[in-house]
Amino acid sequence: MSNDMIVMKTIEYIEKYPDVDYVITQFTVPRRVMYYKNGWKNITPWTKNTESRVFFKYLDSQEMRMYNLWKNVYILEQYLQNTPHYFWRASEGSEKNVQNDCIFKKLVPWSDMVTLYDLIGTPETHPKHYVTGHPSKEGHNLIAQHLQGVVPK
Repeated sequence: MSNDMIVMKTIEYIEKYPDVDYVITQFTVPRRVMYYKNGWKNITPWTKNTESRVFFKYLDSQEMRMYNLWKNVYILEQYLQNTPHYFWRASEGSEKNVQNDCIFKKLVPWSDMVTLYDLIGTPETHPKHYVTGHPSKEGHNLIAQHLQGVVPK
């Protein structure tokens, strides 16, 4: 699921069920994007369809990925301004190649938000925390411990 869809679904849920005490949002890796064709769909560089091949060949850039991530953080931060919330995100090594900070990153208090790598290390440094690129049971336990320390009692 893309960050666009995460923000959209979060807002739709709260609009439908407004009695929310606390929101935790995990933003995903910026390479996941959303487009509309007979409904909203997510794509990644590995999605096997024409839309994905064209988008990632001709339109994608690391700068655009990061701009879109921080724009989504900003949108959700603004929407949740009166609701207690916590943001964290998945990360990827290629993010380090982006030279300029985006204006939206400068406008949110989450510019140094905790990442998956902060919580469980990288697949290279902590392989037992991962299974095929995703957190293992041990990795999930570390994430849960962190979140339990964040959510108010």
